[in-house]
Amino acid sequence: MSLQIKHLSYQKIGQISDEFLAKYHPKLSLPIPIEEIAENKLNLKILEEMDLKKNYDVDGFLTSDLENIFIDFNLYMNFENRTKFTIAHEIGHFVLHGELFKKLSINSVETLSTLSSKITDEEYGWLEYQAYSFASQVLVPKKALFGEIMKRLGKIPKSESPEVLATIAQDLLDVFQVSGEVILRRLQNEKIVKSGS
Repeated sequence: MSLQIKHLSYQKIGQISDEFLAKYHPKLSLPIPIEEIAENKLNLKILEEMDLKKNYDVDGFLTSDLENIFIDFNLYMNFENRTKFTIAHEIGHFVLHGELFKKLSINSVETLSTLSSKITDEEYGWLEYQAYSFASQVLVPKKALFGEIMKRLGKIPKSESPEVLATIAQDLLDVFQVSGEVILRRLQNEKIVKSGS
């Protein structure tokens, strides 16, 4: 089975993320209430599944009926920021790949594991890259990121070393409630800090 996956750029996914937020969370209050958006605006059920990570090495997945997001129980109970990112990532599949997912017959973790036999590594890579990009741009929107940096530094740095933002890094983590890796990637993708070699 070959999937017709559009190769969307990071910038295009950013536009889609901005449109998503304009529709579902126009106030842009932080942190982005992604679980509320999933359940109350998209009518997705978030269901915890025991040992999803341990047994299948996945944090969560979206079912092909586009009605449920399953999340690893331990992740859900103990790692709030990671859980939010996983929900946002699965919403990325919902928004960007909904029509494709309908064709994949994913209704349990067992059927999820057969996905790898249905698609190529390259297709899987594109699906995951796009969902990751969507999640990071929804949880750390460009406008809000620039606003928070301006409040603290009075300017937007350009291609600086990450150490330049060390003084405000913890603030950004607290405001957006995401991991340091997500913040760093967003800063790199917006060309605020240099990408590592």
